[in-house]
Amino acid sequence: MTSLRTRALQAARPVAAKLAAAFAAGSVVATTKTNRHDLVSQWDHEAEALLKAGLAGDGAVFWGEESGREPATAPGQLEWIIDPIDGTSNFVHGYPLFSISIAAVQDDQVMAAVVVDPVTGDEFSADPTGAYLNDQPLAARPAPAEPAQYNLVTSFPAAEILQRAPQATEVFAEFVTSFATVRRLVSGALEICYAARGIADLVLGVDASPWDVAAASYILTQAGGTYLTGTTGPAHLAPNYVAVAPGRSAQAIADSFDKIRQM
Repeated sequence: MTSLRTRALQAARPVAAKLAAAFAAGSVVATTKTNRHDLVSQWDHEAEALLKAGLAGDGAVFWGEESGREPATAPGQLEWIIDPIDGTSNFVHGYPLFSISIAAVQDDQVMAAVVVDPVTGDEFSADPTGAYLNDQPLAARPAPAEPAQYNLVTSFPAAEILQRAPQATEVFAEFVTSFATVRRLVSGALEICYAARGIADLVLGVDASPWDVAAASYILTQAGGTYLTGTTGPAHLAPNYVAVAPGRSAQAIADSFDKIRQM
């Protein structure tokens, strides 16, 4: 399984370099997908095609954000779940927080994962041997003394939730008063990796897709953190989650998470 992690890193590195160059040039053009908050650029499509080319072989199938899911044809078949640019809005607007996310999956179980930040060059990865940052064992920062000192990272409430549940602003207000800081980074994969690193104490995600979380959730748990979904079944298929950094508790957000899951 270590070879899967290595293959994913090797596929991601040249694509990360291309994205970093495009980002630095500041000439990214984007269009909308489902709504004006959901952007896609020409680089999303190009990066996904390059990643698929770099990972092809061994009868693998792909599940990409832009190209969709190829059906598996046999038990145990290798599936690569890919988000070519997690945080396209940041990429397009010149905000330096976006990532490449790749997960190797067999029978709906993540076996290896890579999340690469093209701007900083940081490479988060994991396999059954553990979690790594730039090929060194990933160690989290110490936990704050108490939950009131935690920093929470979340993009909740998004516009889509506010349309169906205007009361979501009340839950957000609870977060602002309950935690030391509340941050919106708009790159789910990086947010969860920040929890693995202990930079974020808690990360709340809502209406996530598998390509957003498959790699990062595995990196978090292999680093000793906890990934809560409130559901049974494969974690990366759940739409809502709380990512808990190593040594932290999710108790302070448990009631709010239950409310959000009902929205």
